[in-house]
Amino acid sequence: MLGPVPSPSPVPEPQASRPGASPAFESTIPIIDIRSTARSVTVAALEEGIRNGVLAGLSRPYNEKELPNLLLYNEGGLRLFEQITYQPDYYLTGLEIDILSRYAHQIADSVPDGAILLELGAGALRKTALILDALEAQGKAVTYFALDLDKPELLRTLAELKGRYTHVSLAGLWGTYDDGCTWLKQIKERPRIILWLGSSVGNMTRKEAGQFIRTFGDVLAPRDRFIIAIDSRYHKLDDIRAAYNDRAGVTRRFALNALGNINDLFNANVVDVSCFDYNPYYNEIQGRNEAYFRCLKETQFKIPSETPILVHEGEYIRFAFSHKYDRVERQMLWTAAGAHPVQEWASRDGDYALTMLSWAS
Repeated sequence: MLGPVPSPSPVPEPQASRPGASPAFESTIPIIDIRSTARSVTVAALEEGIRNGVLAGLSRPYNEKELPNLLLYNEGGLRLFEQITYQPDYYLTGLEIDILSRYAHQIADSVPDGAILLELGAGALRKTALILDALEAQGKAVTYFALDLDKPELLRTLAELKGRYTHVSLAGLWGTYDDGCTWLKQIKERPRIILWLGSSVGNMTRKEAGQFIRTFGDVLAPRDRFIIAIDSRYHKLDDIRAAYNDRAGVTRRFALNALGNINDLFNANVVDVSCFDYNPYYNEIQGRNEAYFRCLKETQFKIPSETPILVHEGEYIRFAFSHKYDRVERQMLWTAAGAHPVQEWASRDGDYALTMLSWAS
């Protein structure tokens, strides 16, 4: 049952699994429900919002139709995206792991003992573990929180780290990013570090990205930090295109899974997935990859209680984009967020970077 955000939500004491701990102790990784009826949504309300987005997006004119990118992230989609991150063509993961492998101890140096480390999203933790391993090596009593609205995903990913640490504690926050921001307002007695990996900021428009980061900046104190990973425009075009259309076809399956998810959301045969193919396009002017479904033959979306929506052969439906940032655009993003970059860790060729932001005056 949903209720108000705890006031304040409990923060586990730094006592993660340790050598010799009992199996029962090691298997207990707390998941704190921070969902709020005032600011968050139930799963049913979230799904209803996605359904409304599907109807609104498909009601647009020819070649202007769009679908919400949240369709991508059902349980099957999350598993497929994890597979994408292991593909050689998906260079973003490799570059991020390279940066973290070389600089994790420097990043850990900037995390105070006793801090809270809050990660936005609970994807595969093999990257985050590099930072946690460095914190463990430094003997810092840090509490790591993974924030996600998908509770099974929280449980699955945190289980990967079970029993790994003595000094670092692990916990999950079950809620939206808005809920996480509200929860942070109540946790003021400990230093707070926000971690946002995977260049996920690219999934937002540039305006939305600045506003989103500023939302957290409005909560953080001068001693707190926000670490964000961001991809650049500087890669070879063929490398960017391959990253979003890998040779193994995992990205294609990930995309088409979103169409199948429409049928699940409406509990009806809304769309014939075989009538579409995945068609990514890198827009050099906008500096972003744009993901489309291309209609292979004329078909209809048959949403229950709605007039069937005709889609013509050759018509495109956009469902996602991934923005890239050059150095000037990164600085503009920090300015829009009201933040100051205090340290940056870049890939060997400078094409990918982790930036630590501060709102200290």
